[in-house]
Amino acid sequence: MSTSDVRNIESLQRLRNEMLELADNWQTTLQEIQVSLHRAEDYFGSQVPQYWRHQSELAERELTEAKDNLQRKQSAARASDRVQASDAQKRVARAKTRLDVCRSKLRTAKSLAIKVKQQCDEIQGPMADLSEQSDNRLPQAAAELKTLLEALHRYAESQGLSSPPPPVGDRPAGNGNT
Repeated sequence: MSTSDVRNIESLQRLRNEMLELADNWQTTLQEIQVSLHRAEDYFGSQVPQYWRHQSELAERELTEAKDNLQRKQSAARASDRVQASDAQKRVARAKTRLDVCRSKLRTAKSLAIKVKQQCDEIQGPMADLSEQSDNRLPQAAAELKTLLEALHRYAESQGLSSPPPPVGDRPAGNGNT
């Protein structure tokens, strides 16, 4: 092991506390990201397609009603009903346009749902790595640092270099300044 010039053991204690605090912060942030990913997948994968599916059904009903109304108007042979028939034709055209728009939006929503799902899946790998860091590696490094700090304290006491150090805890107290 190489030599080092550690002049302040308390700074190493603060480093250890900050490592533990960082691990806790990462865990919290990762949980928040997981919730956000779940919400995005639910919204784009379920709610948006469901909305446009429902709108398509309504547009189909509206088109059917408009066609039925047009057929009734066209079956009347009087001249006054022809004006009403042209209004009915416009209503059918609007209903067809609306149905086309709803179907297009539904296709887009399904395509978008697939893309969002793929992106969420791609994020899971890096998030698992960060979770490994925060759950295992940072706490393990902090535990190793705790062992080294205890050895440094014992050495400092044996050399009469300092007063007895404060105990090294498992978690930072307060804002991390000890």
